[in-house]
Amino acid sequence: MITLQSKIIFSHGYNQDNENLDCHKINSNNQLQECHLKDNGHRLTCYGGIDEKYKNEGKTVHTLVLCNWPNSTLDPQEVFQGFTSLRKLKIINNNNLTRFVNAFPEECQFLEKVNLTSNKLEELSLDLFAKLANLRIIDLRYNRFNEIDINWFNLSTLQHVYLFGNPLKCNENMAWILNTRNESFAKKIVDREKLRCSVPHEGRPLVQVIEIIMTLKDECKRTLCDCELVYVVGRGGKRTSRQLIAFAAVNCSYRDLTELPEFLPANTTTLHLTGNKIKDLTPLVKNPVYKQVLDLYLNDNLVESIVQLDGSYWLDHFRILSLRGNKLSDVPTYALENVLLQSNNVVRLYLGNNPWRCDCLFTPGFQDLLIRYTNLVRDINEVKCAVISGDENSNKQIRELTRTEICISPDDNALIYPLDILNIILALMILLIILKVLYDYWSFKRTGKLPWIVSKIP
Repeated sequence: MITLQSKIIFSHGYNQDNENLDCHKINSNNQLQECHLKDNGHRLTCYGGIDEKYKNEGKTVHTLVLCNWPNSTLDPQEVFQGFTSLRKLKIINNNNLTRFVNAFPEECQFLEKVNLTSNKLEELSLDLFAKLANLRIIDLRYNRFNEIDINWFNLSTLQHVYLFGNPLKCNENMAWILNTRNESFAKKIVDREKLRCSVPHEGRPLVQVIEIIMTLKDECKRTLCDCELVYVVGRGGKRTSRQLIAFAAVNCSYRDLTELPEFLPANTTTLHLTGNKIKDLTPLVKNPVYKQVLDLYLNDNLVESIVQLDGSYWLDHFRILSLRGNKLSDVPTYALENVLLQSNNVVRLYLGNNPWRCDCLFTPGFQDLLIRYTNLVRDINEVKCAVISGDENSNKQIRELTRTEICISPDDNALIYPLDILNIILALMILLIILKVLYDYWSFKRTGKLPWIVSKIP
């Protein structure tokens, strides 16, 4: 691991000293605290802290390397007291070090490079480097910084900063990294293009994700909605630095809208429009911005028909459609069934809490559709007949209705009862005739006399 870090540092364009190797050698000796003074007293490498006896020789030290600092905090005012000739400082491989409790002392004013790699630092104080008048390089790689405050680095002499290997959050607070004008802090970040996001966009190129976030923010101002970047996918995998696919969610719920928005931010794949007064869905067919919308939530609006969506690109490619709580009484069943049968995109469809028409013309086909695609119609138990006073099917679950309940009305029942009685009478008469024929046949065989009615026929 140490060798790998050494290669990375070298590749970023400045000479790599042998500090990593020195730390490894000292560490392998299993000493709790040990220091080595080399190069005629100009370089001091310590493991597990600084022995007090070496502080007296700090005036001659140009390079100081601290490996495996034993504490969670480090006080520069105390530790670096007396190191007046220090040019390079490296504090590495510290599993405990989380913060500095004071700023670097003014006597370290000749310090040019500070390397703080492979620690557990999460935050720096604003004045930590304030007194380092000649500081040119700061290396903060492989720490635990979630965000970077550019005020930490308010130094006119600073030329290069390294940040790779930190779990940086990709949000608006990192917008400064897009400012690459001369003398800007972003311009000084050597590994800027190699930075990666932490969750929720883990592994994605930070600069490109921030560009997407800020573009989304600017475009969202043109709407009445709230916008959020949901996730980002790299076309070529985690390490792809370009060609990202973004998925944004736009929430326009309860905005008193009477029609679908004419404009949506780029990469909008999820659109929430719950609680508005929208009736017409024609923009889904005619406005090209809706081609990218996969998930559409139109709950509690005034939609009465989706006939206009029949055969449209949007209906053939949607993923989630929620029409709960609208004014739908029927739908083009054949069109919906064709989409649900052939589309590989559909995952959820919501149709509950609408005043569905329950008659013999529409309901049987609609009922078959609901039952056949129960796995897609997630609120099937709430798909009910319209509430109509005096209607026997009022507010009944459509999937539970029988064909008799659907296709036979109470008025029809009034005609059925007399017909049933007539049919019973006719059946009894036929039975009596058959029995009479059988009796006459039996009597003729026994007595040889013809039936009475036959004897009277001329």
